Amino acid sequence: MSKEIIINATLNEVQAAITENGELLELFTEAPGMERLVGSVYIGTVQRIMQGMNAAFVNIGLPQDAFLHFSDIDSSLEDSFITEEEDEENDEDGAAAAALRKKKKNTAEKKRMPTFRTKRSGTISINLQPKQTVIIQVVREAYSTKGVRVTTKVSLPGRYVVLMPFESAIGVSRKIQSSGERRRLRALVKSMLPKGLGCIIRTAAEGKTDADLRRDWDNLLEQWKEIEQNVTTARPPALLYKDKNLAGSVIRDLFTQDVVRVAVDSKKFYNEITGYLRWMSPELADKVELYTGKRSIFHHFQIDRAMANAFARKVMLPGGGSIVIDQTEALCVVDVNSGRALTEREQEKNAVIANLEAVKAVCQQLRLRDIGGIIIIDFIDMAEEGNRKKLYDEMRRELNRDRAKTIIYPITQLGLMQMTRQRVRQNIAERISDPCPACNGVGRVPSLALVIGALDRWLRNFKALNYDFSIMLMVSPSLAEYLYEGGFSRISRLMLRHFIRIKVQQNTALRPNEFRFISLRQHKDITQEYL
Repeated sequence: MSKEIIINATLNEVQAAITENGELLELFTEAPGMERLVGSVYIGTVQRIMQGMNAAFVNIGLPQDAFLHFSDIDSSLEDSFITEEEDEENDEDGAAAAALRKKKKNTAEKKRMPTFRTKRSGTISINLQPKQTVIIQVVREAYSTKGVRVTTKVSLPGRYVVLMPFESAIGVSRKIQSSGERRRLRALVKSMLPKGLGCIIRTAAEGKTDADLRRDWDNLLEQWKEIEQNVTTARPPALLYKDKNLAGSVIRDLFTQDVVRVAVDSKKFYNEITGYLRWMSPELADKVELYTGKRSIFHHFQIDRAMANAFARKVMLPGGGSIVIDQTEALCVVDVNSGRALTEREQEKNAVIANLEAVKAVCQQLRLRDIGGIIIIDFIDMAEEGNRKKLYDEMRRELNRDRAKTIIYPITQLGLMQMTRQRVRQNIAERISDPCPACNGVGRVPSLALVIGALDRWLRNFKALNYDFSIMLMVSPSLAEYLYEGGFSRISRLMLRHFIRIKVQQNTALRPNEFRFISLRQHKDITQEYL
């Protein structure tokens, strides 16, 4: 299995692609207006307690209040808590920080607290009140009309360990299967763990030395001390800590021993990545390559071609069948279509073949598009129970490769398979597209920020094979306005970056995400030649 990480940095965005045996499995994007919030730590104020929803809404300074479910509240808040109003009586510096884990003096005067019921622990009182100050961490990006989801179970991820400042347990990744190695790592971490702090040992820690883990742990402690210091000066709502940028987080979390190569086309990111690895994982630093080719890195590694499937409604299967993916606000529906059966007698056999091909394609598309929530798959009907069981088992095997948590149910009498997939980020369609102004949001078009990346890649391919220093660009009025925004406009930066003069012409017949390049020397449209 050949696994690679390809990082493309354009004028306006950063994209990281994860491939396995040449197939695109995951795609991450970061662009203006699409900054990652997962992992960020805020100090916020509780706005509303919704007992009927077992949740609270917290103001952390975003357009929508964050959603805090009672199940995402750590156990220390099941004891007692001081509210912001009561804490003001203490008149101490950093009162908000102290209030986060402080016992109440007079428990008899406690306000009526919300409750939460679990099968394991029964009814639990949650010490949460309106106007209360809390430290929370984003665990799921906003999507559709819903705001971010947060937790008070703050954790800071490192390469080998995860610091949990409000817990005291030590956990070990289930993927470390050797009992001896699990005991060794647990003992190492226990020897360096300060009282009152918790830790999770990550899969990448397997085989690492005391010095490796201690270096990672000391770095996380420094981060936590910085957060504590920020709490003493911050006025809620405020950002206390922001996770690494896209390239840094992908390297930290996904660059493991089974990755054979990391290719990056930005010298800045190359220096950041190699510097981090030489300090943290020197044995991996030599696997990082700086791509200096004339054509775009995604074109060189054929990522562009694979990305087309991430936007297509219909994805073809090797045997001539297809899957059709439709996303609604509540769920995602996948319809499996077979190729033409030769005879009615072979219908069951053809259905099994097409369905098994569809399983692999569906799992790949779920990861690539980062689809979460409820998913319904309409497989081709199969008469034999053994074949339905075979299909279910194959789906479970494919989903074991998915880092997101999934729950899957056997095929129903109607031939439907129901499953859920953990939602952490917006799916790829939401991340890199905007609601269509022509249809009032029923359909979607690629966002203008992403179109700038496409222009940048086109120009790089063009300059790799051409010596022209002037060209005409035809775009829609909305894209032209976007290109000329700012004191040092985007079009100026594109011209400077590629050393070419670009004459922009507006064309109302073009869609907002469309562009046409016209050769001034040849007097013809050359757009398709360099895509």
